[in-house]
Amino acid sequence: MKSRPVSGDSTFLKSLNKSTLLGLIRRQAPISRADLAKATRLTRATVSALVEELIGDHLVIETGIGESSGGRKPMMLELNRNGGRVIGLDLRPTDLLLVVTDLHGQIRKRAEYAYGEEASKDPGRFLQEILSLLEKEREALEPTPLGLIGVGIGVHGFVEYPSGHVVFVPHTGWKDLSWKKELEASLGLPVVLDNEANLAALGELEFGAGADADCSDMLYLSAGGGIGAGLILGGELFRGTGGLAGEVGHSTIQMDGLPCSCGNRGCWERYASERALAEKLGMDYAPGFSERLLALLEQGDGQAREAVRQAGSYLGIGIGNMMHTFNPQMIVVGNAMSQYGAWVNGPLLDALASRYSYLASFRITVRYSQLGEDGCALGAASSIIRARMRLQEYEASSARGGAGEPNET
Repeated sequence: MKSRPVSGDSTFLKSLNKSTLLGLIRRQAPISRADLAKATRLTRATVSALVEELIGDHLVIETGIGESSGGRKPMMLELNRNGGRVIGLDLRPTDLLLVVTDLHGQIRKRAEYAYGEEASKDPGRFLQEILSLLEKEREALEPTPLGLIGVGIGVHGFVEYPSGHVVFVPHTGWKDLSWKKELEASLGLPVVLDNEANLAALGELEFGAGADADCSDMLYLSAGGGIGAGLILGGELFRGTGGLAGEVGHSTIQMDGLPCSCGNRGCWERYASERALAEKLGMDYAPGFSERLLALLEQGDGQAREAVRQAGSYLGIGIGNMMHTFNPQMIVVGNAMSQYGAWVNGPLLDALASRYSYLASFRITVRYSQLGEDGCALGAASSIIRARMRLQEYEASSARGGAGEPNET
């Protein structure tokens, strides 16, 4: 959503200032009103008035007395984790992962649900099944002042942003789906639909591999059945025009290489994905493949280890290309391939060292996912929390969904 230009509209400026304060409180808590005034250059009176509104809105709480810097001891502030709840969904190819979080992004419930046989074949029935599940989960939420404030959903496919229009879901073949609009109308809540890799990148930035690294520029590689990427620049997701950036798995890594379902040859994901490993080993790429491969690796199976070594080398070559293109602070390898980090990491780093010896000057860290399979669902929840902290964006989304008054549960 494009930001509205700053004008003399007092209502807009007030909302903008409240959003700025919320962001600071979220990132720097516990923090005092005086420190907020210093950071924003707003008057102490203005900060105090806006903070009181945020407390009244159930978004901020006072947490106790802080240390004095010479005068009265300040009252410290932080985000009210129990002000409301958020649902994050990962619409995985074989099942659905759901998390319920508080406003700090802490998981309060985690559950996996199998798709109904009919729903998995029909996008209309699939949507109704998702909606029914969301209504059921909403009713089961513990009471909070704001109730359920929104739903974030990760789709393993091409999703336009901010419209949430699902362009194409490769594993089902579904195209041209307006799920966001229908969900918002039915739930009366803001709904974010985004690509799985984008949301997993957000999850790792806030709660996983990037959370302790003061990282603002990060490339997340979702290396599972295919390879996608989520790019964080300046702490925000970069989606490109229309939101379809990040399909790096179909960049050519070998001229006249293996044919790909996309119609190209030599695509990166044909050499460095989990599906490529299955093909290399002559195994079915089906539920349970990861567990079978991990068992072979742990048993020292030579063929399995060699296949993973080669995939690691190809991952390293592609990562080198990404380093040149984006020069991020950190690259995080996630999704299924992160499970094989103990066997992938050596070949990956060897490929970087032998082909890109000068890349040390880029000061880039390569890490593996810390959130595992929860990354997308947590990032989906975080996308709603972020929107709620940006009051203008959230209110606009609420208006589109017809949310009206905060939901009470």
